[in-house]
Amino acid sequence: MNKLVPGKLYKFQYINHHNDHLNGRLVMYLGEDHIHREDGVVVKNFRIQMVGEDRPGICDNGMRYYLKELSSDGYSK
Repeated sequence: MNKLVPGKLYKFQYINHHNDHLNGRLVMYLGEDHIHREDGVVVKNFRIQMVGEDRPGICDNGMRYYLKELSSDGYSK
């Protein structure tokens, strides 16, 4: 699983055609945002800020795989 660093920029790689709104988008990783349910289950999510959007969003932990860190020159590593 990718180790994401709060405050760094990442780019969503191609996920699938159902997620066209995310494919290729630049985001800033904001940190973990877990949900602790009453039944003891912890739902692991994380928070992002898409470049150009007004409000942060929440992603399922499985979406980490599709985020690639940007190098200092703006290209994916």
